[in-house]
Amino acid sequence: MLADLRTLATMPRVDIVVSRGGKVEDEVWKDFRRPHPRFKVVGRKSVGAELLPLDGLGGAEDYLAQLRYARRRVRRASKLGYEVALFDPNERQADLLAIHASLPERQGRPIDADYLDPGASSPTGPEYAYVGVLRDGSVVAYSRLEYAGDIAGMARVMGHGDHLEAGVMFLLVAGIVDHVKQERPQTRYVFYDTFFGAREGLREFKTRAGFSPHYVRWKREVQG
Repeated sequence: MLADLRTLATMPRVDIVVSRGGKVEDEVWKDFRRPHPRFKVVGRKSVGAELLPLDGLGGAEDYLAQLRYARRRVRRASKLGYEVALFDPNERQADLLAIHASLPERQGRPIDADYLDPGASSPTGPEYAYVGVLRDGSVVAYSRLEYAGDIAGMARVMGHGDHLEAGVMFLLVAGIVDHVKQERPQTRYVFYDTFFGAREGLREFKTRAGFSPHYVRWKREVQG
């Protein structure tokens, strides 16, 4: 509790445009601003939003330059033959189901049933990108990126239990930074949910991967 209070008192405050008037972006803006379950006077994604700033970065090498632990883990994964690539989730259902079923719990909770539904479809379109870590032709870790305004939001951040020790999740984040800087250079932040509510292991991973909690005022700016 005391550590959380210190985080609340010291985290940076930033304004971030999350919608410029598009339908999907407006839905994200409204969702982020819904009342927080603990701090009712602020939006649910405003307090402790985990952000990785991209301004000034050229790609993964710049991103990893100041992150010694993450850099070592990325090198290990690369030496073991893992690589990052985009993929079509609806053509990789078997790989995704294998990832989801590889551990009985995630963050101390049983895996949600919809993750194990072989008939589930994944949203696609210009607002989405699926970045995966592959080995021997199979996806073993992935995230769905959801673009909105100045952010690329990481959703469904999942890794196969048999591959986590190889550093695949750090390789995944590095690959996401590379992809976003190349394909959406105007994006200013990678957003990975919030600090509060995450278990200690996930908090540690986010910190080592370069994310830090912020107080964010999510904004909507429509030109013209």
